[in-house]
Amino acid sequence: MQTVKIMEETLKTESNEVIMYLAMSRIADSEGHGEVAQYLRKVAMDEAMHASEFAQLLGLLKDTKSNLEMMLNNEMRTEQNKSEAAQIALVEGYQDAHRIFERTMRDETGHKEGLKKALSRLHGKD
Repeated sequence: MQTVKIMEETLKTESNEVIMYLAMSRIADSEGHGEVAQYLRKVAMDEAMHASEFAQLLGLLKDTKSNLEMMLNNEMRTEQNKSEAAQIALVEGYQDAHRIFERTMRDETGHKEGLKKALSRLHGKD
């Protein structure tokens, strides 16, 4: 079982690296280092692929329909959580956080709608 524990830790590490490399690319872009930013985004995608391989090996995913349903539920929960977080940030005076929560909430809404469409297309093929 040591391998499973290592794979779980690797999944977390790789996932965190995606976040850090993407954040680093945003900073590099804002400082005018376009080529560095582009490279950092590529590294982030490499790390995302590594994480995805471990997610599969760990059995975190199933068939496409089940995966879409799982993520639809996650997106709906996240959409609600971000809406609540936006209001809290507004009340507490964190304008930048409020703005980001609002924008990401709208993104989650779009993801939710896209997943519903994908599920609908799958149901049409059944």
